[in-house]
Amino acid sequence: MRYLVALPLLVASVVGVPTGYHVLSSYLYRRELRDEKFDVVGEFRESFTENVVGWPMALAIVLLVVFWWMTTAWPKIALVPSVPASVGGAIIGLIDGWENAASAATAPFVAWGLAWLAGKIVSWPVTGGVRRSAVEIAVGLRGGGRLRVQSRRLLLDKLPPPVHPMSPIGRVAIRFDRISAVEAGVVHTPAPWRLANTSELTLTPGEVLRVIGGGQEWLLPVGDAAALRQLVVERAEHRAVPDPRPAMESDRWSHAKNLWELAGQEPPVRNTRTVNHGNRWAALIISALTTPMALFSVFRIFTDGWGYLVGVFFFGLIAWIATHVWFRQGVLYKLTEENPVSPMADEPDPRRNPVTGWSAQPVVLGQTRDL
Repeated sequence: MRYLVALPLLVASVVGVPTGYHVLSSYLYRRELRDEKFDVVGEFRESFTENVVGWPMALAIVLLVVFWWMTTAWPKIALVPSVPASVGGAIIGLIDGWENAASAATAPFVAWGLAWLAGKIVSWPVTGGVRRSAVEIAVGLRGGGRLRVQSRRLLLDKLPPPVHPMSPIGRVAIRFDRISAVEAGVVHTPAPWRLANTSELTLTPGEVLRVIGGGQEWLLPVGDAAALRQLVVERAEHRAVPDPRPAMESDRWSHAKNLWELAGQEPPVRNTRTVNHGNRWAALIISALTTPMALFSVFRIFTDGWGYLVGVFFFGLIAWIATHVWFRQGVLYKLTEENPVSPMADEPDPRRNPVTGWSAQPVVLGQTRDL
């Protein structure tokens, strides 16, 4: 039911905004020429044939189908068709008039907002059905950082920069099948807490969620630790799926092994810069640009002749290489995020106090309120 309510907003953000902007831009242009004839329906149909609108819109729809559960990605996906459509309009608007420039600048914000609202409708409030589902739920941490309760794992992102400059990842994750303890508690005095990728959280007095698993121990300052504990426990019970690790001799462990070597090391100078994964995202952008070109060349073969076969091979090869690099790097980073501690390391002891001023809260599942 929530998806049915959110669907019109997603359609509006991915289809309505770029096509609506195209119609508005055409209207402003014709008004400038003092052309009284304006066919709204015709302009709307024509917007689907525009390369700057049609191909990015099709790509965004595919991404939404693939990432239907990842609500935090929906606003970014909504920008895929609206940004290209508005960039050209903004350039033209600087010459032809402020109205076109203003509408071009506004379109991405409208698309982002509609997709963000759709994600909130699907994921909040957190009821029993949502806790047991696959939909992603994002929870902000007190003092910075974000916990994303995903379909198969917990993911921490938007963390402070890793203290050690050689840390290869800016995020850490724990799969549901590797969680050994989840505990709601309180810290009474401020304390720092270092994660396995060397990022440090500042624990201010208040409620804290403690998660142990995969050799990691997290202390997360949140607003309602009891409700969040219930969410994590129920999601883990219903959606945990074993995921065997590759053999330790595999080259997929290259990033992770570099991180393991940093354990216990204190750098001479603390790092203040975020981890840059630019190579991977550059490959994704290249893939997103060249794949439509390759597909367009395939289309032109059937309409204009076999000469476009050169474009199919040229753009297709670049797209394949870029996609392979992006996917390969994604596998390495994902494995490192889920294993920032060696699988051979001992599991943290849940019976010890993690920091000074810690006290556990007794929690009875079923009696906590929804998030």
